Amino acid sequence: MVGTVALALNLRPVVNSVGSLLPEIRAGLALSATAGGALTSLPPFTFAAFGLLAPLLTARFHRERVITVALGVMAAGQVLRLVGPSAALLFVGSLTALMGLAVCNVLMPSLIRAYFPDRVALMTAVYTTSLAIGATSSSALSVPLAQGLGGDWRTGLGVWAITAAIALLPWVVMWWKSPTATTGTARTALPLRSLLRSRMAWTMAFFFGLQSSQAYIVTAWLSQIMVDAGADLASGGYAVGLFAGLGIPIAAAIPALLVKQSRLPALIVTLSTSYVAGYAGLIIAPAAGMWGWAVLLGIGSGTFPLILTLLALRARTSEGVAALSAFTQCTGYLVAAAGPVVIGALHDLTGDWTVPLTVTAASAAVMGLLGLRIARPRFLEDELAVPLPA
Repeated sequence: MVGTVALALNLRPVVNSVGSLLPEIRAGLALSATAGGALTSLPPFTFAAFGLLAPLLTARFHRERVITVALGVMAAGQVLRLVGPSAALLFVGSLTALMGLAVCNVLMPSLIRAYFPDRVALMTAVYTTSLAIGATSSSALSVPLAQGLGGDWRTGLGVWAITAAIALLPWVVMWWKSPTATTGTARTALPLRSLLRSRMAWTMAFFFGLQSSQAYIVTAWLSQIMVDAGADLASGGYAVGLFAGLGIPIAAAIPALLVKQSRLPALIVTLSTSYVAGYAGLIIAPAAGMWGWAVLLGIGSGTFPLILTLLALRARTSEGVAALSAFTQCTGYLVAAAGPVVIGALHDLTGDWTVPLTVTAASAAVMGLLGLRIARPRFLEDELAVPLPA
């Protein structure tokens, strides 16, 4: 449990701390807006490309070893981007850290299934709550920590490199103490190509992609929408903070509600409808009801812990969960990466936020329909007719 919480707390600071410190990073390294945009676009593409390695690595090496090395790579990458006044090192270090993070992202649901098979919902709640705390803390504290410690953007990023190094300790202990970490044969992975013929896998992948896209769009554009409607910049930032902060209690509540899967259809309808209502409010009265719309969008963000819980519940084995998680997240992040870009392009074309928000609301409704298709309890191995290990 200590290892799970420590790892989850460190799965978002690699990304979120850069977003908070980006103005200082751009000034310090003379980065253009294009280069800054490329830096913030690295995560989804890296997650999609390198997350596919996770089930292959666990087929060859034991999961404690894979997690420990991936977390070590993540910490090393965070240090690398601090060691010199070079934009190249910043990008190489960020890419290195994100490679380790991609593997950890994919393996977390299978770790929950392997270590806590009788407490999947409870431990997913612990995991997603820890992840949300790490995300919110790194967004909110990176700048104050850098200023309070008398440093620059490197100090703000360096704090999270230290926490990643601390998170390594329980995993090193588990690698050392677990007999299966150094002896025995790793279990056979479920080939990812076999998931290409799984309707459930494709449905979950597009659901994951659309829910991630909602989060990226809100984080990228909500403040701008508020400012364009007449709100001040600080209020727009607080609205984004409210959206992110609501993720903490929601991340704790959603997996617990899924202990009874009969609640799943109603929960999916509620969450997707909340997103649609929030976008509709932004079209009708963006500034007047800004706090209410931020709350509705924050409630909608419960689709993230929901899909993570389902990843652990839709396969019978930890190997199946790892394969389903890799396929779902890697395909989904490619879908999600396009979201903010498309919405920004639509705004440029129309000069207004009505069309972009209408398209985003429609994508949230489609997400809800896909969610209803994965609401019925079933298992990946059954769909693919994969024999279970003896």
